Amino acid sequence: MGQSIHHKIGIGGLALSVLVCVASACSDSAGPSQIPKGLANCQGMTQLTVPPVDMGAIRDLVPLGSLNPPAHTLPTDHLYLSANIVAGAATVVVAVVAPGDMVISEVRSRSGGIPDYAMTFFPCADLMMYFSHLGTLSADLTAKIGPITSCDPPYTTGGVTTVSCAKRVEIRVTAGTPLGTMGGDFGNILDWGGNDRRVPPLAFINSARSYGSGDFGQQNAICPVDYFVPSVATALRTRFSGLLGTRTIEPVCGTIMQDVPNTAQGRWYFNDIPQDDPHLALAHDNVDPRVGTISMGTSVPSLPTNPWSFTPATSGRVNTDFPRVTADGRIYCYQTFFGSRPPTHALIQLIAPTRVRIEGVPGTICGDPSGWAFSAAAREFTR
Repeated sequence: MGQSIHHKIGIGGLALSVLVCVASACSDSAGPSQIPKGLANCQGMTQLTVPPVDMGAIRDLVPLGSLNPPAHTLPTDHLYLSANIVAGAATVVVAVVAPGDMVISEVRSRSGGIPDYAMTFFPCADLMMYFSHLGTLSADLTAKIGPITSCDPPYTTGGVTTVSCAKRVEIRVTAGTPLGTMGGDFGNILDWGGNDRRVPPLAFINSARSYGSGDFGQQNAICPVDYFVPSVATALRTRFSGLLGTRTIEPVCGTIMQDVPNTAQGRWYFNDIPQDDPHLALAHDNVDPRVGTISMGTSVPSLPTNPWSFTPATSGRVNTDFPRVTADGRIYCYQTFFGSRPPTHALIQLIAPTRVRIEGVPGTICGDPSGWAFSAAAREFTR
């Protein structure tokens, strides 16, 4: 791959601790009862006609599969729409509009970190989409929604404790209708995702651990850009980028399913907690999939929470690309991580097709393989 890859990780330098959520918010799920009454089944893919924000306000669309532990240790199932920032001034406030004729089915308010809103909407009965991290709702919507008082118990992820309150609604809007704003004091990132019950389910090795269930679970996650009229879809696809540059490798919208059976690659779970925080992903970068990443949550003290990214090797046992790591009884070592990271290297062994062991070791270089050995600090994950 050479040295052309910029050694930068993250999205836009944003402090991601404010972008926290669980299955009920960022990874929305819906059952048949949530489909708005009387909504027709989808006819084809083209359901959206208007960009959700003005094209001139979009800095980039961060593709699906972003790795931002601990809140998003596993590949993220939505896009990040990043707004432009005015140099030397406060973040601009950007209007968010309905991308098509649609029915809003649920609105959530969240407190914790920076308070914000999320909404779920259906352009047609087979397709659910959502926005999250709206800073404000329009006055018209606020009046139609009324008080939002049904609240879930507090949850903590990414170090932030949040209370999420929801209200089921059925509010029909047409393409271009103002929904609210992003930006200002509420950050310059809008989450944007969706699920289509018509698409083949993603082949997660442990589909029971994916967020949501039924017709609109994470196994049916899609790229929202694919549902626009061609002229808008083409314009939006030019914005798929992040701090590793512009995504040019198909699919340019990214992917969330990276599980490869009988190898180390993919999602790994430390316990039964539904949030991402304690878990592990051995995956590839969402902007430049030539980059490998150990996306480490909170369960391995010897390997602090970070996206530990590196240039994969096609031979040997140092920085071996994850699909080449099998249950062959050997230990593999990872070093020379991008960005500012503690002087650490990592040991990984696939013990069995559904068990992996990992440990961080002091020192930046793997050294002689004869010295590679796990200690009591190692942790195991399953899938």
